[in-house]
Amino acid sequence: MRLSQEQVLRTALEVLDQVGLEQLTMRRLSAELGVQNGATYWHFRSKQALLEAMADAMLAGIVDDLDPDTPWHERVTDLARRLRRALLARRDGARLFASLFFPLPNALDYGEAMIAALHDAGMSSRDAAWTADAITYYVVGHAAEEQLAARLPDEGAPATTRLVRAVDPRRHPHLHAALAHVPAPHHEEHFDHGLRLLLTGIRAAAGTGSPTPAGGRRDGHRSGGA
Repeated sequence: MRLSQEQVLRTALEVLDQVGLEQLTMRRLSAELGVQNGATYWHFRSKQALLEAMADAMLAGIVDDLDPDTPWHERVTDLARRLRRALLARRDGARLFASLFFPLPNALDYGEAMIAALHDAGMSSRDAAWTADAITYYVVGHAAEEQLAARLPDEGAPATTRLVRAVDPRRHPHLHAALAHVPAPHHEEHFDHGLRLLLTGIRAAAGTGSPTPAGGRRDGHRSGGA
């Protein structure tokens, strides 16, 4: 059987889902493919190159059907949600994405679309690039927490118990009062809250007024699917 680059990449993503990032080795991948160890290097010169290709593959289609004529804040919101979904779709997807610098096609398309939206908000090229980074860091960090929490035993109950026991209501009165809202996992509603804050800050920095809230209209009703 002749091995193709697409087959190596597809199998690597399947192995990632099965065993996670730490256990993904070239030897394990070769065994899964049924080839001699080292055969995969004909298609990817190093494990780093393979990981970069895997990370970029997770972003396939991330800018498809994105309408450049929609308001900037809708595009930023849509792109942030698309990135989050892409990272959560693969085991350890956020960790994989965060561990690499990969100027590959899908990642570049995402960066171009995000910076274009922020430029349309009135930001300079520098501010748009740096703000795109800030949004991406938020999305990746949030997704990483979700994926970490998902692997906790008993849906995180032991970790939550440890947290509750560690918070002293006299020493940490405000944390104690908010304790019901602190433990992970934090999912979509929590994500949208942070994204709204970022959009509000972007609008203020660009001097363009108040943005439509992420996840809904100004009247508080949700506008539809993410």
